[in-house]
Amino acid sequence: MNTRSHPDTSDGAAHRQWNELLQEMRVMQTGVQILAAFLVVLPFQARFNMLNRPEEMIYIVLLVAATLLILLMITPVAVHRFFFGQRLKEQTVSLGHAVMKIVGIGVGLLVSGCVWFVLQVLFGWQLGASVGGGLVVVTLFLLVALPRILRPKQAKDAD
Repeated sequence: MNTRSHPDTSDGAAHRQWNELLQEMRVMQTGVQILAAFLVVLPFQARFNMLNRPEEMIYIVLLVAATLLILLMITPVAVHRFFFGQRLKEQTVSLGHAVMKIVGIGVGLLVSGCVWFVLQVLFGWQLGASVGGGLVVVTLFLLVALPRILRPKQAKDAD
């Protein structure tokens, strides 16, 4: 039997996991790219000149975060290309899995930060901080706590 095409082999599982990882990456990629585009064009809007120094610093942090998330998101693909044909799919999948966990949380925080930034510029620090802070809490719950709560009993017992 050809073990390379058998779905139960580690190579077959690695290929399936890689394809799932790429699909998840595609879902996040569009949102991050749209947010990054929004942040890149923001300085060219007339109202941008009204920002004070702290608001400008927040903008810079959000812009850099969006850039880093895009770079992180393409890292597994770049590593895969570098090691293509060297039978390192399991290592590539493992790296991709770790990176995408970070990216998932980062995207949630970036979205929350952008909403906070927009609200605080439009309506002031109090509303921005309360809504943005609430979104950060919800983001951390959904992307960090909830997966641990929903983890199957066997995985909890193994820890």
